[in-house]
Amino acid sequence: MSNHDITLLALGGAVGMDLMLLLQMVFAILDDRRTRKTLRAHEAKLAAARETARA
Repeated sequence: MSNHDITLLALGGAVGMDLMLLLQMVFAILDDRRTRKTLRAHEAKLAAARETARA
């Protein structure tokens, strides 16, 4: 392998790892949004159940 081939191989590996990290970050943000939405829904149900229990 020539020096040029090794450089391209290393560059491809680095770009691939950066892309995978970017995808993990994006999907973690989306998952966090879904989790917060679900949490808000459960908190609303809990508040409604407490109001019902008080009455």
